[in-house]
Amino acid sequence: MKIRVILFLFLTSFVTFAEAGNWSQTAEPTRIDIERGNGVMIYGAFGNAGECSTSNKVFIEKSHPQYDKVYAMVLAAFASNKKLRIYIHSCKPVTWYAVKETTFNTLTSAGAINIIK
Repeated sequence: MKIRVILFLFLTSFVTFAEAGNWSQTAEPTRIDIERGNGVMIYGAFGNAGECSTSNKVFIEKSHPQYDKVYAMVLAAFASNKKLRIYIHSCKPVTWYAVKETTFNTLTSAGAINIIK
């Protein structure tokens, strides 16, 4: 019995929790900032899909594996007055805009972005 308890405790220590995400509200980007070479901040009525401390802004880190494609998509939406919908998995600080305790909705490689008419 003691071995089963130890085995149970050992195996449950490897359990990982799935990180749930949510879609932002569909909105036109109203402003785009390039943040000191670290990424892009997109402004618009996106809401707060990640339940971060800041809403209506989405940050895309330059380390995103498809950064150039995502940035091109965002610029195309901005230039043509199209709407974006972004799947958010993470809240992260962007210290250029606020203190490190302030978090922003962040598009990660596990997320997605759609351009909509």
